[in-house]
Amino acid sequence: MESPGTWVRTSRRRLGLSTRDLARLADVAYPTISRIENGHEDPRWSTLEKLSAVLGDALIPLGDDHDVGRLADLSDAWTADASGAQHPDWVRFRAFADRLTLHPEHTARAIMPEPPRSASPLIDTLLAAIAEKIADDAGIARPRWTRERPPLAEPWSVATRPSKRAEAATTTPHQFARRGVVIPESTIWRDRVLVRP
Repeated sequence: MESPGTWVRTSRRRLGLSTRDLARLADVAYPTISRIENGHEDPRWSTLEKLSAVLGDALIPLGDDHDVGRLADLSDAWTADASGAQHPDWVRFRAFADRLTLHPEHTARAIMPEPPRSASPLIDTLLAAIAEKIADDAGIARPRWTRERPPLAEPWSVATRPSKRAEAATTTPHQFARRGVVIPESTIWRDRVLVRP
């Protein structure tokens, strides 16, 4: 069996996290993680639990009630109507955001794996914007895969009327706006506090 230090380093790198990112997400001191990775400290069980929750490895089994899912699983969260217009499944996006709000320790493994390309440029761009916002809000590095997702060729808005589009633009997160997606933040993220059950 590999040492705890090797496990932490390998898992952290697989997710594309820096040591400081992991420290922030796991709420474990940066020097502690560095000492563990370098074999200078044997981690306490409580520290391993925190690291496992972020890294998502099988060291600590997580029940379904703690599984927030992965953004990569939302590549198919859309439909197209007869005209070819694409419609994101906001219910699935909100459910993902809600679960992640309740379990922020799962942020890295929820957004770091690259989602497969969908047949929808809108969804591909939307997934990248969501990952960037979540990473920025958590204070961690953005996933590398988002750099390969270009902005939309034509701006897209959830609102259809011009007055509503202007209103939506005022509350659109900058990660979305720079990619040509105009949606109020509340379309995905609730504007009320969620409480763990």
